[in-house]
Amino acid sequence: MISQATLPPPVRAGARVGIAALSGPVAPELLGQGVAALSRLGFVPVLARNLTSRSGPSGMFAGTDAERLDAFHELADDSSIEAIFFARGGHGVLRLLDRIDWARLAEHPRAYVGYSDLTPFLNAVVARLGIVAFHGPLVAADLARGLGFDEEASLLGALAGDYPAIQPFDCWLGQVLTGGDASGPLVGGCLSLVTALLGTPYALDFEGAVALFEDVGEPPYRIDRMIAHLRLAGGFEQASGIVIGHLVGPWEDPKSDEWAAVLTDAFANYRGPIAFGHNTGHRSPNWTLPLGLPVQLEGDRRRLVVGTR
Repeated sequence: MISQATLPPPVRAGARVGIAALSGPVAPELLGQGVAALSRLGFVPVLARNLTSRSGPSGMFAGTDAERLDAFHELADDSSIEAIFFARGGHGVLRLLDRIDWARLAEHPRAYVGYSDLTPFLNAVVARLGIVAFHGPLVAADLARGLGFDEEASLLGALAGDYPAIQPFDCWLGQVLTGGDASGPLVGGCLSLVTALLGTPYALDFEGAVALFEDVGEPPYRIDRMIAHLRLAGGFEQASGIVIGHLVGPWEDPKSDEWAAVLTDAFANYRGPIAFGHNTGHRSPNWTLPLGLPVQLEGDRRRLVVGTR
């Protein structure tokens, strides 16, 4: 069972915030737009030195493994940096997870913000450092396109530690698949990355937790396959409840009722409450959620209460 994590020190306007790249290559134009957005929010961006690097087959990484890791550790060693955002997802974190110096990170507790390929890192921050990590916007993606009012409020409130907060399931997909209430620390993120951690020392512990799943580029049959994989590995059945965010297919998205049918069938043997359609993940709006912080899933009221009340 995961222990409750503590919130990192609050981050407010005027703070120096790092921008790291542990995953895929970063488009300079999108990076510039995202950096400008952070500045408009009142932060002082500090860029990792590998942000414009490319390495690997077809340039799939933001530098070699050593370059990405060293540049990240340089940011982490700077005690004046109060939060570290990540530039983008893609692929790359799994190659580095066992080489991150967690003792160095523990010396300067701070907020970490990202999602997608950062899912393994963020959950490891919770499990290994006992610090809440934020499933939230990427600099050269969400921040580059521009955050909506609710997204911005969610991010700034999370960084400031303004909890409890109530987040309704009111997006275009929002519905309750199985009613009831559940509570526990929030654990999870991108479903494909959660599945990729099975059989490793970094596999997520869902016992007594509220599980969070979202994903992009996956057709319904692959979503079903990953849920079956997790079930066979005992990966979510001990969770007290399940929250499902955006599911974005590789082509025209299935309609809400089609996704609901896929999920209802895939989770048929799970007995806890399941809510589908939270505004988090690979689609706008992408609200910020605190991994490791207690939440209350109120399925029949179609809302998630984040933080203790």
